[in-house]
Amino acid sequence: MEFEIGILDTSRFQDAAKYAAYLKTPAGRLRSELAWENMRRFLPRNASKCRALDVGGGIGFASVQLARMGFEVVLLDGSEQMLQIARQQPEACRVTARISFCHADTGQLRELFDAESFDIVVCHNLLEYIEDPSTAVRDIAHVLRNDGVFSVMVRNRAGEVLRVAIKSGDWKLAAANLTAETVADSLYGERVRVFDLAEIRDLLARVGLNVVAEHGVRVVFDYLDLERLADAAYSQILELESALGARPEFTAIARYTQVIASRSCASSSEVTGP
Repeated sequence: MEFEIGILDTSRFQDAAKYAAYLKTPAGRLRSELAWENMRRFLPRNASKCRALDVGGGIGFASVQLARMGFEVVLLDGSEQMLQIARQQPEACRVTARISFCHADTGQLRELFDAESFDIVVCHNLLEYIEDPSTAVRDIAHVLRNDGVFSVMVRNRAGEVLRVAIKSGDWKLAAANLTAETVADSLYGERVRVFDLAEIRDLLARVGLNVVAEHGVRVVFDYLDLERLADAAYSQILELESALGARPEFTAIARYTQVIASRSCASSSEVTGP
């Protein structure tokens, strides 16, 4: 199933193959797999008749994982090039019937979907790239059902400070990143937004979403200079990163911050406004 609506500029993602290649590297795999495991433990065990929305789902890693569990998934992305790659994934995993593709932007969520349409919403590494994250979070909350699960992951400002200081030794830039709103993206070379945990908590609280878990994603890996890893070494690093990311002191300095939230019945009236 496919549908399409007006799209904002997604020119930075025209080279979707570059992003797909990154996700196959140890760094890319760690980001995707850690985020999935952090979210998976909060998903309903019975996926029957449950719907999931993968907002800015890119080439479809989370969508495929959800579909394999039995969820009916809508993968929404503003880049047709990303979706072209994403369409190839379900067939290989035999979950084609459970994934629909939507070429659209977060600004059209309310036009496309009724209120409380989804049991699960995933929004990983999207808020960094959009003009108004607060509106996007509000519209996501609008389509999330009562007691639904929302997973959001963003670039952590503190992680960018450490990355620049340790990797490049640019002390002036590292200091500037302490209060920066944007940083240079290492993959595409453009500016992207960064957040701290307090900002994400505030965005969620404003739309009546309750935080149920907080994780850091990639705490130490970025400083190890490991481009190729044997399976055994990768598994060990994955296990270590999972343990570190669950602890608040390491969450605070991780490269990415992931927050799992839920929309309660008591707060539903807070997210139905225009």
